[in-house]
Amino acid sequence: MNLPRLIIADEATPGMVAPGVVLAYAMKRAGVKVKVFTCARTEAEMRLLRLLMEEPVVSLDTYACGSIKNLKTLFQKTADPEALNVVVVPLGSRTDEEFIQVQPEALDLAKSLSCGIVVSLTGAGSPALTTNVTSAVLETFGTGNENYVLGVVFTSVKSGRDYQLLEQDYGRKTAIISLGYIPKEIERPMPSLLDMYNPAAGTRIMQIKSAAIQLASTIHQVEWQILDAFGHLKQDWTSPQESRYPAKNFKAAIVGDKRLSLEGCNSRELFRYLGCEVIDYDPWEDRFPLDAEVVYFPHSVAALYTDALLLHPPFFQGMKQAFAANKLIFANGASAPFFGQYYLTTGGQKHEGLKFFPFHGSYPSPTKRDETHKIEIRGTGDSIFSKNDEKMRGYLLDYVHISNPGNPIPPVLSYRDIRKNVEIGSSGWSKGYCFVTDLHVELWSNIDVVNRWLSLRKR
Repeated sequence: MNLPRLIIADEATPGMVAPGVVLAYAMKRAGVKVKVFTCARTEAEMRLLRLLMEEPVVSLDTYACGSIKNLKTLFQKTADPEALNVVVVPLGSRTDEEFIQVQPEALDLAKSLSCGIVVSLTGAGSPALTTNVTSAVLETFGTGNENYVLGVVFTSVKSGRDYQLLEQDYGRKTAIISLGYIPKEIERPMPSLLDMYNPAAGTRIMQIKSAAIQLASTIHQVEWQILDAFGHLKQDWTSPQESRYPAKNFKAAIVGDKRLSLEGCNSRELFRYLGCEVIDYDPWEDRFPLDAEVVYFPHSVAALYTDALLLHPPFFQGMKQAFAANKLIFANGASAPFFGQYYLTTGGQKHEGLKFFPFHGSYPSPTKRDETHKIEIRGTGDSIFSKNDEKMRGYLLDYVHISNPGNPIPPVLSYRDIRKNVEIGSSGWSKGYCFVTDLHVELWSNIDVVNRWLSLRKR
């Protein structure tokens, strides 16, 4: 099997669109057939990529997938053998002008997928300084006799003359090829996540597209064909073991996936992997899928739509019927609050919920939405979703909160901070065949749990 693949690890300028995002879209406009994946990107960057590429984006990293085997399975199921499969990954953060703290994701991913890396680095400083910083970064990607970096693209370069001087200095000191540069004039401000759900967001997205098209159309600004060729260097692909899970052969409806999800299309692909027929259910456009055995609410921008959704009678009545019929219902992350008695919006307005659970929910203003707080999730008791001591991975969200007054239904999950190795809270409530959590649970991190949960509905 041949799956052309390449990693772009970029150094981003705070507040600006990441270079890897620009390169992925510009490569497409330059005539290269591209399938984009993300790794360790923010929710806003994933949303922007989806809008730019106009197709679902898969989030691909060893943390979220739980194991290399799961990661390779997800990649193999979603990669396009007729395209260049590009994974955009953050390179790291610059602690000062002379040093970049490189994150491990790009190298871990390169080893797992057996492919090369193109590094994108800021070239705004003097040629000598940029060359020294670049050389130090490249050394971090060398393991044994192999250096996974195939080429470098410089960003934030003020002019073609500046790039010529940089290329001369860089070329004298390293054998890794320079593939061109992104001019500083191409840079655009990064829209906030909420901005990209605003009807007026189209203008800002078009500005980013126009800049990338300008980059793609300038001859030899970036060597697009060499980038494409790099993706074909590693032709052999070692397939993971075939699925041992019996096909479920029933329908799983994902609510608002195309419009609202912040998960990428990972959950959809997992349900397909486990043998479900997946329905993308748009609650404002489609009839409620009463023939589905599973109704899944992905982690999403729920704060923007829950009030309108609960005032939409076809959806509200459909959910009541699905709950009464013991359909498998799962609400992940920010989708959870409106399953309670009521919830508070970010502005403090109170709205009634579905009232399946006695808890109260709220959407406080986010403090660190661009940061991810990795957690390990553990079952503290048996529920319809997880069993005692089963572990999954996920993220703690500071802009979603559930309070459980009187604890009439105790939580069945605990979670600990990965970095500090201490338990920091609890979550997860089940009632009948409905399960909700205000954590963003990565379903790919433990496929056995999801498979057993789906197996509760047999056809």
